[in-house]
Amino acid sequence: MNEATSTKARAVTVSVNDHPVNFTEHKATGTEIKAAAIAQGVAIEQDFLLFVVHGDHLQPIADEDEVTLHAHQQFRAVAPDDNS
Repeated sequence: MNEATSTKARAVTVSVNDHPVNFTEHKATGTEIKAAAIAQGVAIEQDFLLFVVHGDHLQPIADEDEVTLHAHQQFRAVAPDDNS
């Protein structure tokens, strides 16, 4: 492996509300995940609440929380007044 290959960031694709969102870094904050999703066309707002999906369990992700991203990881973003 040459130096250019070893330092090149590999893209990772996660999903936010069932829409693919691409990242070049493998760590992102809740704010960065929502901003990337919005920039890539996901119909959410920056003030939405973010959760990572673990099977049938949703784990809240605060805006300042840093998450290590994995391919095929699923996130849900919901309006703060959504009681569902």
